[in-house]
Amino acid sequence: MNNKYKIATIYGAAHGINDFIAGFLLSILVYQSNNLTANSIAFLVYSVIAFGGQLPAGILVDKTQNIKSFSLISLLLMIVAIALSYFSIFTAIVFSGLASAFIHVCGGAACYVSEQKNVTIAGIFTSPGVVGLIVGGIAGTMHFSYFYLFILPIALLVFLLSRITVPSYSNIKKNNNELQLLDTHDFFMLILLLAIAFRSLIWNVLHMMCYSDTNWLLAIAFSAGFGKLIGGFISDKVNWKKFVFITTIGAAIFLNIGKNILPIFCIGVALLQSAVPITLLLMQNYMRNSPATATGLSLGVAIALAGLPTYLQQFRQIQNNKLVFLVFSMFFILSNIWTVWKFKKSSFT
Repeated sequence: MNNKYKIATIYGAAHGINDFIAGFLLSILVYQSNNLTANSIAFLVYSVIAFGGQLPAGILVDKTQNIKSFSLISLLLMIVAIALSYFSIFTAIVFSGLASAFIHVCGGAACYVSEQKNVTIAGIFTSPGVVGLIVGGIAGTMHFSYFYLFILPIALLVFLLSRITVPSYSNIKKNNNELQLLDTHDFFMLILLLAIAFRSLIWNVLHMMCYSDTNWLLAIAFSAGFGKLIGGFISDKVNWKKFVFITTIGAAIFLNIGKNILPIFCIGVALLQSAVPITLLLMQNYMRNSPATATGLSLGVAIALAGLPTYLQQFRQIQNNKLVFLVFSMFFILSNIWTVWKFKKSSFT
């Protein structure tokens, strides 16, 4: 297997396990405590650390340019979180959040320094996360008694990661004027962040809609994971701008008409998430010398901002309104089309 695919697979597995741990711990917290305020604070603390914390984590990784060391630290933090879960769930959640912040930015940076034009490896890295999060959350409600066994695959990942070569930052190819990919407007990053945030906001609404139905939760989890994986692969084979345009429109249509029809709903979810590896690579190409920071913005800060409305009771009351969801869909379409329009080239090659 090519080294870049080994890197993507190892970090993808770490991503999935990390998110399983987080989902499991948060689910256990809700099961053990009936204090809604305390639970909400714990969820908020995790979100701030795991998602908001990706920006400072990314800056630190880029400054030191030591992806592997911070990756190994992240894996060790996962083990600590598992151990602490038998003594203090809240403390374990904090350590899980720290691990999450670093494994996201390290994984994104590792894939990018491996190759700057490969959307497939970005898809391999990002796809397991949502599956792990939801499966972990469900396992937490089923009194899963073998949580400690996840130390074993983490230890295996520590071994594999310690033996693999992660390319250095010097492997990042420099742009010149002829090869410049991006429009020079300063607000391109804002447009891209908006597109990511609106996609994440819609995902949050979908997740809450299915929260009480395990079958639907599992269906959308695997649909989202498959969408990211196949989206990355297809984007390397076709004109990615047309792909984003088609999948964005398709996702809005299928999600709005298929709320009560699981197969149609799952197609919409897959289409919705299929552009995740593309927007990650776009952000990294925009911040070429800071791939970890770019990952923190794409997979962290934008996601955290999109999650803030879900803590408001007023938002929860209107989220299932068909007109409100249609408005969200329109903003999602407009922000993605704007992003595609502002990007100059139709391929990463």
